[in-house]
Amino acid sequence: MKKIGFIFLLTVMSCPIFGQNEASYWYFGRNAGVRFDTNNNTVTALTNGQINTLEGCTSISDSDGNLLFYSDGSIVWNRNHQIMLNGTGLRGDDSSTSSGVIVPKPQDPDFYYIFTVDEPHHDNTSSFPNSVANDGVNDGLMYSRINILDDGGLGAVDAVEKNVPLITYDTTDPLASELKCSEKITAVKADDCFSFWVITHFADTFYAFKIDENGVDPNPVTSVVGPNIPIQGYRRNALGYLKASPDGTKLISANFGESTALGGNAGGSIYLFDFDNDTGLVSNPIELYSAQNNNSPYGVEFSAENRKAYATIGFGPGGGGASQVLQWDLESTDIPNSLQVIHTSNTISAGALQLGVDRRIYRAQLNFALLNSGQPTGFYLGVINNPEADGLAADYDEEGVFLDVNGTNQNLSRIGLPPFIQSLFNSQIDIIRNGVSTTELKLCEGNSYTLQADDIAGADYVWSFNGNPLTETSSQLFIDTPGFYEVYVEPNNGDCPIEGNAVVGIFEIPVANPVSDLVVCDDIGNDGIFDALDFTIKNTEALQNQNPSQYNVRYFETIDDANNLENEISFPYSNISNPQTIYVRVDNVDNTNCFDVTSFELEVFNTPQIAQLNNIEFCDNENDPMDGFATVELSDLIPIIRGNQDENATSITFHSTQDDADNNTATLPLTYTNLTPFNEPIYVRIENIDNTDCYSTGSFNLIINDAPIANDITIVQCDEDGIPEGFTTFNINLFNDDVTG
Repeated sequence: MKKIGFIFLLTVMSCPIFGQNEASYWYFGRNAGVRFDTNNNTVTALTNGQINTLEGCTSISDSDGNLLFYSDGSIVWNRNHQIMLNGTGLRGDDSSTSSGVIVPKPQDPDFYYIFTVDEPHHDNTSSFPNSVANDGVNDGLMYSRINILDDGGLGAVDAVEKNVPLITYDTTDPLASELKCSEKITAVKADDCFSFWVITHFADTFYAFKIDENGVDPNPVTSVVGPNIPIQGYRRNALGYLKASPDGTKLISANFGESTALGGNAGGSIYLFDFDNDTGLVSNPIELYSAQNNNSPYGVEFSAENRKAYATIGFGPGGGGASQVLQWDLESTDIPNSLQVIHTSNTISAGALQLGVDRRIYRAQLNFALLNSGQPTGFYLGVINNPEADGLAADYDEEGVFLDVNGTNQNLSRIGLPPFIQSLFNSQIDIIRNGVSTTELKLCEGNSYTLQADDIAGADYVWSFNGNPLTETSSQLFIDTPGFYEVYVEPNNGDCPIEGNAVVGIFEIPVANPVSDLVVCDDIGNDGIFDALDFTIKNTEALQNQNPSQYNVRYFETIDDANNLENEISFPYSNISNPQTIYVRVDNVDNTNCFDVTSFELEVFNTPQIAQLNNIEFCDNENDPMDGFATVELSDLIPIIRGNQDENATSITFHSTQDDADNNTATLPLTYTNLTPFNEPIYVRIENIDNTDCYSTGSFNLIINDAPIANDITIVQCDEDGIPEGFTTFNINLFNDDVTG
């Protein structure tokens, strides 16, 4: 297949919005990483990362998609994968679910804030005075400022504004003061389009911190809202992700457990909330998954269009073993009961879920049973390919991205993935609107299309093609050329500016060449149905000189099914009528909407069967001597061989060999004199007159027996009165008892 001008180019526009490219680089797990290339619409595994973390990690790129820095919450590495200047000693933890998240300082591109969350370990409480975890202190939520211009543009952590604590607990509660925070943290853009909210949760309270042009406001907006996750069950209850929806209107929280014993395990829950990204308030809790299930939720995520919510749960109160990926429909009138399972694994544990810039959702995959066994695990990221689709149509791929590309077992997934400002994934609007893809439009040769941005009264629209401005200023753009299209929309109504883009490819339409009719012989019962049909033998005819690796050949029972790509025939196949028209669709592998259809006739012919066939015996009917040869009428056997089959539909012939019978050659005359004395095998072929390839064969022995000889004798008898007036003579035939005929 030749792709005509299938171009991927990134348009760089000077727009005052925080775009998706900031999430281009991910570093996570055991020296694992991936890069999202919006120019080429690819996801590539990286092996140069220095991070080695079970869970917590975070990373950030610039607006062009170039790596800036990344962290496990304790160490910060710069874009050259070196420890950043003053980049050690941060108070996150590599075993904290979300040990860090990075937020740029609004309206100041030189500064970034990295928020870190420690692991709130029960060993670091007065309840366990003789136990210490890590540094012996639960540090809670802190932030540090990074100046990206320091150290020659490699960045440095500010020596003064480093590990600044933020209060996310009741200071009058001794246990809360010792634990300080859960392991949950997320970030989302505020309603003013420039500032951000960083949100965390502890016990029954959400804490939302505002970051604006003045920096981090240490006074959070608090929302006391159910459920109350018992801090008595930390650290296990502290586990689980918190995510904001890309549009900033929802939160979803995975509570790994709801135990009431420090360090204990119990079933956990998943809750959905409303979030006001103007005020920072959280409200309206909805239980999506109950702790009564006695399972352990961990990862959560929203789809890019805010239509679906997802979660991973580990079976049992401790998790770590078998797991599932769950989906809820946020547009349902009964969201909790819209739950569907889209993936189940007996080996993969419940890992993180994270939305990518390609609008797919990625999942960290690890087999916990192998983690400390010396056997490698975590070779792949799982991928939800169609997150907006319902149920199994979301298409979970367990081998979505292969990470260990060097084959060294050194670049592997664990259970964490880097969180980002969720608004990154909402800055793009769908300008394709075809229900198939929000970023990629596949057209066929000769097709055109109209891209459609949101139609906002009074808005300004700036369209571009491959980076070059276009003259169109409306919300629509007519296109018939492949390439990269982008629109920038300034609503002029107080709402945030938005962007939309589409990669447009144009693909060849294949030719479905004429296919010859298929004639087959009935396999069982002569009922006109053949039970093991396989039409792939016709692929070559349909394709002719077209490359089979570039085109699909599919078969259908109706023309509508062929045109709509529905109810494709699978093999082996049994015909539903006789004769039957079969429709052949040839479509482009890269764009199945580019297709052509042809058809052929399938007909199943009866295969006649030999009704009866036994050895046949004849008498030697020639003159002496008795030599075992005879002339017989084979035609007398035809009614017996045919039985009740239609004589007008079948033909019967006789042959001297099996090969002759199979090939219908060297037919014997019906008036036949045997060539082998006394006993000669004769082969029979019965075939369908309308299709001589449909036949059966059999054989019998032609046996020639000696005929008996009758001798003449004379008997003299006297008449009754003894007077010999004359004589009477007559013949008596005598036969051997063992001769018949």
